[in-house]
Parts: sequence; C-alpha cells; structure tokens
Amino acid sequence: MLHDGLEQLEKDGTPIKVGVIGAGTFGTQIISQVCRIPGMRMSAVADLQVDRAMRALKLGGRKDDAVLTAETSGAIDDAIGRDLAAVTTRADALIGSGIDVVVEATGNPDLGARHGHMAIEGSKHLVMVTVEAEVLVGYLLRTMADEAGVIYSAAYGDEPSLAYELVDWARTLGFKVIAAGKGSRYKPDFRHATPDDVAELYGFKGEDYNARMFCSFLDNTKSQIEMAALSNMTGLRPDVRGLRFPPLELGEIPEKLCLESEGGILEHEGVVEAVSSLHPDGREVAQSIRGGMYAVVGSDTPFAIDSLASYDQILGMVIGERSRKAMIYRRQHFVGHEVPIGIARMMLLGKASGAPKGHFSDVVVGAKKDLEPGTVLDGEGGFTVYGMIETTDVARSQNLLPMGLAHGAELVRPVGRDEALTYDDVRLGDSFALTLRRRQDGMT
Repeated sequence: MLHDGLEQLEKDGTPIKVGVIGAGTFGTQIISQVCRIPGMRMSAVADLQVDRAMRALKLGGRKDDAVLTAETSGAIDDAIGRDLAAVTTRADALIGSGIDVVVEATGNPDLGARHGHMAIEGSKHLVMVTVEAEVLVGYLLRTMADEAGVIYSAAYGDEPSLAYELVDWARTLGFKVIAAGKGSRYKPDFRHATPDDVAELYGFKGEDYNARMFCSFLDNTKSQIEMAALSNMTGLRPDVRGLRFPPLELGEIPEKLCLESEGGILEHEGVVEAVSSLHPDGREVAQSIRGGMYAVVGSDTPFAIDSLASYDQILGMVIGERSRKAMIYRRQHFVGHEVPIGIARMMLLGKASGAPKGHFSDVVVGAKKDLEPGTVLDGEGGFTVYGMIETTDVARSQNLLPMGLAHGAELVRPVGRDEALTYDDVRLGDSFALTLRRRQDGMT
C-alpha cells in the first residue's frame, strides 16, 4: 500500500521532499535510507558539521556533484528545483524552504523544542526523533500542530512508536492492554554509571563512540524517556517510579507482567515497563526481548485466549499458563532506517506513527552521587544525574525537575545520592524549552 503510493508519486513527479536536522547516528540512518526510496527525496540536511551531512548523503548513494551547500531558504529551494540535495548549517533555512516534512534528529531537548516549534509555525509536518524533547514538550507541540493543520509524529522505527503500534493493534481488536514496553539491558548498579564506565561495561575498544549517548542507555535514562513517550502516546502509566526492569525470558513476560493477585509483579494494570536482559548478578537472560517491543494483553472473556492457545506453537503464541494473558511482540527494530515508513504513512495516509495525546508521564531527575551547591548538572548520560519515569501528577505535586531541563542547571542546595531533585534545588537559566514547558504546564 505505501510502496504503491510512493511509486505513484515518483511517476507523477511529485516526490515527498524531506529535510533532516541533525546528521548524527540516527539522522544518518534516516538520510541514507530516504536517498534510496522512490517517491521520496532527501532534499535538505542541516548540521553544524557540514562534513557529517555530506557523509550521510554519500552513504545514501548521492554523488558529490548532486549535493550543494546552501545557507538560505532560497538557495535550498534552488537546489530542490534542480533535483539536488542541499546541505546547510542553518536549521531555520531548511525549515523555511519548500520541503514537505521536517525530521528533528538533534537529540538535544532545547534544540528539538525550538526546531519543532519553528517547523509547526512554518506549516511543516514534523517527525520528532528527539524523544527527549517529545517527553518534555511534545503534548504542546502536538496540540499546536493540530491547530495549524499539520501532522506531528513520533519516529517510526524507534521503540516508543513501534510499541505504540502494538498497543493500538490490541486495543483495536478489543483486547485489554495490561503492560507494554521494550526490552533493555539493565541491572541496578548501572544506574550510577558514568561516561567513564562505558568502555568497560559495553566492551568497547578505541575511542570511536559517543560515551554520553551510550551512558544514557547504560544508566537507562534513555529507557525511562522512551517509556514516558509511550505513556504519553497511550495513556498507560508507570507502575512504580523508575520502572522495575524485571529480568524475564520471553515466555515469562505474560506470566509476570500481570497483577500480584494473579501471581505477577504489578500493582496496577495498564502500565509501561522495560524488561531487562540481565539478571542482577550479571548473568544473561536466555531468550530475552532486548531490542524488541511487547504488549501483554487480556480479554474480558476466556474464549479468545483459549482459542489462540489451542494453536500452541503453530501461531508462535506466547500465553501465560497461569495468568491466561497473551503477549504480542516484535523482536527487533530497524532504528532510523525505518523512519521513512512513518514519513510515507504521514504524507500518503495523513496519519501519525504515534503522538502524545496527553501529558501522563514525565522523566524526573535522580542524583548519581552526593552533590554540593554550585554543582552544574550535566544532564542525560553524564556524571551527575540519571532519569526516572514518574506520573505527571506526582511529579507536579512534588515539584520534581524534568530531565529535559537538567543540563546546565546549577544546584543551590545539597542533594544526596539517589535523591530526586526539585525545581527548588536548582537555578535554571532561560531556555526555549523552559518557555515551552511552562506553556505546556498551563495546559494540563
């Protein structure tokens, strides 16, 4: 369906014109893939490092003579008119050009908020790869997009969007979603990891990696952010602050992610949760779902579950013998290489691949160590703090600081290890993200 639609756009000479802001790892995957899709054009790339943008286009098969540097919207439009790709250092020039879709992939919450706001104000459809910005101000941006008549979408191919797809599938069929989320690699002592621990704990050699980015995965701030994004798309809530990260094999997930009264570990139904591929002692979980997404579902009557269970292994069903809950899952995600699916869905069908329908969960800040007044926090993946998902109601009632505002905040009072930081604990500088967050807080 999508492929046929894209082929028709190619035949008609009206391909989707895509602009990507940020040519890091994820952005490069998107750029290189879009270059190879009939019915789409990788029209413009914005990055402060021009060589990164050039490299991403080259990985997509673009020759040097098919790429122009351009620092104004007019120059970008001139390149597009000649069926060339434009590279620019100015995100505002890209957004102001004649592209159809802006893909925000900087990974920076303040820049993500700024670029997202600018794109919507410029009547551009928006794919928000920067999930940090989505969790911080995504509900406001989605509301603005609706009012402007454009589409705000999460990034298809990233775990929140793919888990959302499973939840939507289950709800459409009338199943009750008990829990949904992703696989991860976590054990409790990782929470205090720093960028200096990344090489040893991941087994990396050399220096060709982004230690802060990998530390965000290691201390599982990234999983907290992704599960908050899923929560805001679906209305599912965290069962406990910071998630449980139970180490479960594939077949154990529907047995354990159910209510305590049914032999499981949950206090509530309708939750987001990340499942670990490591036991607390460091042993690997056999047949883990690391890299995948899942949804545990139930039914008001036993017939559907019993009917599916009767097929046993023929359908590849995973059903809890005791809980009588079923699990649907996907074992992998294609990260940035899948994002064009969401772009096609957006432009051909007018549908988002998930978007915040409310602000149900936030990611708040915990201290990795005792911190003294005057300490400047280094944010996600750094040496000072980690993130924890919490319901918005609790976060607001306790005045807890969102992770998306932590970078650059200065402590004004001492904070103990593992203590949750509040707005009163820090001095915040002015930022565009803070301005938008205050607007969003006034909506909910």
